[in-house]
Amino acid sequence: MGTPFLWIVFNLFILAAIVLDLRVFHRRAHRISVREAALASAGWIGVSVLFGLGVLRFYGQQPALEYFTGYLIEKALSVDNLFLFLVIFRAFAVDDRVQHRLLEWGILGALIMRGVMIALGAELIEHFSWVLYLLGAFLIYAGLRMLFARKLEVHPDQNKLFRFARKHLRVTQDYQGEKFFVRHAGKLCATPLFLVLLVVEITDVTLAVDSIPAVFGITRDPFIVYTSNVLAILGLRALYFLLAGVIDRLQYLDEGLAFVLVFIGGKMIGEPWIHIPVSISLGVVGGVLLIALLASLLIPARNKISAIEALASSNPAERRAGAEEIYRVGRAPADGIVSAWWEDNELSALLLGPNPVVTVGLAVPRESFELIHAANGSPRMSEVPPDQDAEEFELHFPHGVMLDILTTREPGGSGAIARYLAKFGGGVQQVEFRCTNVDRATQILKDKFGVAFIYPATRPGADGTRVNFFLVTTPNGGKVLIELYELPKPPDSARKVQQ
Repeated sequence: MGTPFLWIVFNLFILAAIVLDLRVFHRRAHRISVREAALASAGWIGVSVLFGLGVLRFYGQQPALEYFTGYLIEKALSVDNLFLFLVIFRAFAVDDRVQHRLLEWGILGALIMRGVMIALGAELIEHFSWVLYLLGAFLIYAGLRMLFARKLEVHPDQNKLFRFARKHLRVTQDYQGEKFFVRHAGKLCATPLFLVLLVVEITDVTLAVDSIPAVFGITRDPFIVYTSNVLAILGLRALYFLLAGVIDRLQYLDEGLAFVLVFIGGKMIGEPWIHIPVSISLGVVGGVLLIALLASLLIPARNKISAIEALASSNPAERRAGAEEIYRVGRAPADGIVSAWWEDNELSALLLGPNPVVTVGLAVPRESFELIHAANGSPRMSEVPPDQDAEEFELHFPHGVMLDILTTREPGGSGAIARYLAKFGGGVQQVEFRCTNVDRATQILKDKFGVAFIYPATRPGADGTRVNFFLVTTPNGGKVLIELYELPKPPDSARKVQQ
């Protein structure tokens, strides 16, 4: 049904909507309220439904069913992947006021990339019918992996494109409002917001790898595949701000989506022998997603213990999951800051870049300290200088996750850990980076980056290490305490051993 006229009109409408959104409705950066997000989300869903009714009116029931089924699949997969955008924005400390603009430009790039992917897929299917079986098998694999595979920790700052751009582009140290590029000393420089945009674009390509083949399992019409994809992702921005705070409550959405992907994949493979009408496919997809939604809302979620409490669990899997969450959340703000440090070749080498050894320091009350220590097999206590207010031990987990568990010797005292516990009750106190020469690194940070150190000279640390601390500010105004530590010589007496 996709005549050249329809392609041109549809894309002109989408471009006009994006221009209105960027230049009129959101000309000034601001925090998106729940009410504003709800109205925008309802508006885009209304536009999408009206488009489907237009397809029904002018082209008949079959194309309309194909459109609505594809739209429903794409929208559901988009909701499931909102978590990735949350991780990206938190990892790079993106200001709430510019997140909408960032997603808008990200979606503009997504339109182009998805259009190319859909055109390529349509050509392959038209000339090589066996491609459908490969896509069907891939969807079955993706569904089973979603159902059974354990979700891996996401580190957007380790994205290869991000690291390449960070190394080869002139990038400002701090965000510059909503600007992607600024002029500094007469030279055009990218801002960290542009690097985040690159990560958003690559993430969307990753998401499209699942969704586009799934819609091709419903229809072979490139126009329906494209329009259902585009209208679903255009509403993704508003949906993000509407559901960001409650996405964790949709506990059974993954199971529902896994069944949908397996069903569509099986339909594609078995199509030569078993024909499943699109109306049945729409009923199955809609029914499964409705059941998953109702189950998430009606079945009480299992009471989740906090990540810190999980470290004291008798279940090794719970301890590992708690450690990974603490490590991810605790390390992310520091990574967003020190990524600028890798631009200096000497400092990068001192900090073992591009593969730094990073430990997250977790301060807990005495009772929790003892419970965590016992639950993890009573690891060796570190030897802390007697004049320092700390007791500590290390926990090591797979994939380089390392925690330094800390508590105070004098609860209510004037030591740093005692004051932290009195104020916050517990949490990530510091992020520790191994360094080959703390004195030299401290000098570079002072001279080239204007980072002030806590102590005027390197001081003794636990197990013979030499350390210094730096209190740095994140782009959104938060504070992160970073410790650089240098192992003693000979290294066989080191407190911290690389995995």
